[in-house]
Amino acid sequence: MSRYVEARCPLRPADKCSLCFPGANGPQDCGLVYLMREDDELRAAYAAQRQAARAADPTA
Repeated sequence: MSRYVEARCPLRPADKCSLCFPGANGPQDCGLVYLMREDDELRAAYAAQRQAARAADPTA
């Protein structure tokens, strides 16, 4: 049995991957995701934002 998993945007977790970066086939080769993951400050700020959102909504 195969299971379909819809790709989610790591920058906007509530949204599916809309291939907003030209030439991307999904989050795995999205230039915007790459840039965000390579920037230590941005990655830390994003992690803090996600942690705060999870703390505010324990059902997520």
